[in-house]
Amino acid sequence: MASEGIYIRQYRPSDLPQIRALIWEAYITSDDSVTRIGRRTIRLNRTSLIAYVLGGVGLVLLSLPGGWYTSAVIIGALLSLAGVALFSEVQYTFTQVEVGFCKDALKTDIQDIAGYYGPPAAFFVAARPGHTEKPGSGFEDAEEVVGYVAFDYQPHKSPEKAELRRMIVSKSHRKHGVGGRLVRALLAHAETIPALQYIDLSTTQFHLAAQRMYERLGWELGSVHVMGGWLWKMEIRHFRKPIQEEAASLKVLVQ
Repeated sequence: MASEGIYIRQYRPSDLPQIRALIWEAYITSDDSVTRIGRRTIRLNRTSLIAYVLGGVGLVLLSLPGGWYTSAVIIGALLSLAGVALFSEVQYTFTQVEVGFCKDALKTDIQDIAGYYGPPAAFFVAARPGHTEKPGSGFEDAEEVVGYVAFDYQPHKSPEKAELRRMIVSKSHRKHGVGGRLVRALLAHAETIPALQYIDLSTTQFHLAAQRMYERLGWELGSVHVMGGWLWKMEIRHFRKPIQEEAASLKVLVQ
């Protein structure tokens, strides 16, 4: 079972290389990354449909008899090229937004997790015992980081508010409850802060499974804003959960 042996603990500096790699996996490289899901989705948006129409009309004109010197064929070639260029631009610009998101994360809070998420904030990691193919290399006991979540709390700015951020579970360990365990660890920590009244989080329409989990755990959709332009649009969905005064439901293993 993929979740066997997984435990939740606080971040350690030695986790950083795996944390950085998981950002790229979750947002760019895996088959179900945000970028790939988004690119598949926007294949059917209005701009992409216009690109298909341009390309289709162009191909029809190119197929007309009369040779390559006729005006219909020339127009057909231009329309086909325009369709390809428009579709490529839609896909490229969306990808660049996600790449920029990852680069920004790696240059800001992820660059100094211990500093940014020091107490009373926190950064929780889901890990399992690692294995090496080279006995004696010194890394026999290295752990595999399979997910993490950040509790961004800055009481000097907003003592009543915190934010759940950087929620990621590796592709090979999804659908086994790892995400829920991470969030419950975060909630258990949050319940120890008397001044805290609610926890916010933001996600997109490409994270439907995560949204269902958040809703099961008490988050409610507050507002939605749309980013992007005429090429493509993406919904940013904002959720909020009130913090109840109740006993923590999860014992967090901190080593």
